Amino acid sequence: MQRTSMGADTPSVLAGAKRARRTRSINRSWTNYLYILPLFVFILGFVYFAIGYTIYVSFLDWNGFSRRREFIGLENFAEMLDDRIILRALKNTALFGILAIVMQMLLGFLLAVLLKTRIRFKTVYKTIFFLPVVLAPAVISYIFRHIYQAEGGPLNTLLESIGLGALQQAWLADPSFALYALTLINIWQWTGFSFLLYFAALTLIDEHLYEAARIDGANFMQVLRYITFPLLKSTHLTLVILGFIGALKTFDIVYLTTGGGPGRSTEFMSTYIFKEAILEYNAGYAAALALFVVMLCVTSTAIQLYLYRNQ
Repeated sequence: MQRTSMGADTPSVLAGAKRARRTRSINRSWTNYLYILPLFVFILGFVYFAIGYTIYVSFLDWNGFSRRREFIGLENFAEMLDDRIILRALKNTALFGILAIVMQMLLGFLLAVLLKTRIRFKTVYKTIFFLPVVLAPAVISYIFRHIYQAEGGPLNTLLESIGLGALQQAWLADPSFALYALTLINIWQWTGFSFLLYFAALTLIDEHLYEAARIDGANFMQVLRYITFPLLKSTHLTLVILGFIGALKTFDIVYLTTGGGPGRSTEFMSTYIFKEAILEYNAGYAAALALFVVMLCVTSTAIQLYLYRNQ
């Protein structure tokens, strides 16, 4: 009789166990959602709400402060079509970005390859190379404004002391050199970041590939060209995307050194947006410019990812 009773209770026991497992699963799911809720609220409130509000402001004629807001539709975007400053800013950004990205990737790659060899004090070198990345832009701007001083600046003094006084320039005050001077600052600051990514990627390459190449008679340059460089393809793409987006949003170094001058020779989209919003009290037009930059970032990233996946 006891066995029969136990056998009859078995389905109810199994059903109870299933209900308990289902309840634990539901509770676990809700717990997971609770963990990500603060991040979701933060992203929704500070990212997507900000983008949505910027879209709203771009349809207004508004100075950013007064209660008077006039809806003007697409007039701000239509005004952008005749704005020559945008073309100048995009040209400056493109030249700045291409030079900076190429040089940062090249120097970072070479430094990573050199430090991947057997060399002493690797940690010291890594720290030295990466230190500019963590410095505050205000500090970097102050240092290079002093270095680039036309009268008595360290750079011009050095050129004169080694017999190259003819190369002395007013580096930040000359429209012909100001953008290149800013590019050198960016290269100095961010090469360490490229170096760090390349060095981390190099540590993931199987050493057996190098051994097999050496056995086949490949020299250092052949190994570098046919093995190392192709295997870092994802790192190359990452640096290109980050570099392009970084060039589009570069602001602090430019504004703290040249302010976009002289003669808008170093005007970037970021500095132009700042001037329109804060100095010209034209919040609607500045919002339209900001959306234009966002679309450039999204479009360029999508194109680069598509080319990477289909190559």
